[in-house]
Amino acid sequence: MPDKESKKDPPYWAVAFSSYQEITDFLRELETACMLRGRPSDGTVNFGAIARSLQALDRPDRAYRSVHITGTNGKTSVCRMTAALLQAGGMKVGLYTSPHLGQFRERISINGQPLGDQELMDACNRLKSLMDWAGVLMSPFEFLTVAAFFAFRAANVDYAVVEVGIGGKADATNVIAPEVSVITNVDYDHMEILGDTLEQIATEKSGIIKPFTPVVCGPMQDGPRSLVLSRAERLKAPVLSFGHEYDATDFVRAGYQGTCTIRVDDTTWDGIPLDSPAAFMATNAAHALAAYEVLRRRGLVAVLDANAIRQTFEHVRLPACCEVLAGNPTIVIDGAHNASAAANLSSTIRSIRASRRTVLLLSLPREKEIDTIIRHLAGAGADQVIFTRYPKNRSAAPQDLAAIWRTYTPAAAEMVNDPVDAFQKAVQEAGPLGLVVVTGSLELGGYCRPLAQAAQSHVVA
Repeated sequence: MPDKESKKDPPYWAVAFSSYQEITDFLRELETACMLRGRPSDGTVNFGAIARSLQALDRPDRAYRSVHITGTNGKTSVCRMTAALLQAGGMKVGLYTSPHLGQFRERISINGQPLGDQELMDACNRLKSLMDWAGVLMSPFEFLTVAAFFAFRAANVDYAVVEVGIGGKADATNVIAPEVSVITNVDYDHMEILGDTLEQIATEKSGIIKPFTPVVCGPMQDGPRSLVLSRAERLKAPVLSFGHEYDATDFVRAGYQGTCTIRVDDTTWDGIPLDSPAAFMATNAAHALAAYEVLRRRGLVAVLDANAIRQTFEHVRLPACCEVLAGNPTIVIDGAHNASAAANLSSTIRSIRASRRTVLLLSLPREKEIDTIIRHLAGAGADQVIFTRYPKNRSAAPQDLAAIWRTYTPAAAEMVNDPVDAFQKAVQEAGPLGLVVVTGSLELGGYCRPLAQAAQSHVVA
């Protein structure tokens, strides 16, 4: 076997990918294999495979500095904001997030652009050759994580901003040695994997804390906070806590945008613009700026003046995170898929709907806290809800959701199984002056986002 050649090129006996579609098909095969073995396709239970793969690839994750971000909500937004700040500081930045909205290529980007077909195939082929040769078994998430690390090294990035998939301690991403770790919050989600109590969930998420590595710790209840702080103390990891060393205040909503003031220790930045009407986005921005400040104070990134910071936040786009597409009707897309996110979304809806007719379009995964999520959304004051089912294999039956909805509100509930028909029905029911809110899962948000963009383009035309 050509050992020397295998370090540079895939072995000749490996079946190489020749197109993006072939990689997509392969990932579906991996997902099916995980299901047949009773493994979560988005989880990680095989650190041996991750370690073996990274070692065979000469540890690509050690070729650049990294920032590691976990939390129940806000991870992706904080990742995008942190990456934008690093890029504004002159760094070449790789960004790894999950899940994707449309195509899986969205998970891996460099300086804000998804990885190109050739670069993606190069990374996946190097890993596929290892799987073919050594018989390494991986989940789709594990495969993409290693491929992302390889692609970032190939692109010579300065920094990688890495979002945890689920939890932290047993996540595929938890092999990196970050310069700073961020825990946005701790709340109930993925209890079947992470545990039924906030303390159990905090134990999993605090698993990303590394020895002597600064931690940015977001707002959370006393129980999980004490666990996070205890692990940080054991590992001698300095902590910046929200509400103490840093915070976000003075959020002001103006139309579908907002501004806030962020403080990190003795430095304050006022008038930070946010492309979102959601008050919680100010907290996310504070996490990102606190993480950047940690790096800046260690001399690892450049100083950004106040105007550069404002301009950076102003231009960060946050798809499917309280994303507003203004038009006739106005459409809000939010991937709220747990109780705390639903509560935040409900508050935002109440603040922007005014007297407009409001229609919710909702689909929920079967395993989620369905009753609590619906209770929060029922409090948004919507005039009508349309329940749909997407994706079909994981979503709760619309009739079951409607039955729960009716226990909380007299607002009309309708069931439309096909998501395209459901979206069109929601737009029709809201009317040109109304408001449509698509929520319940990132999958539904990703599916309806092109439909919403097309609808708004038609209005503009």
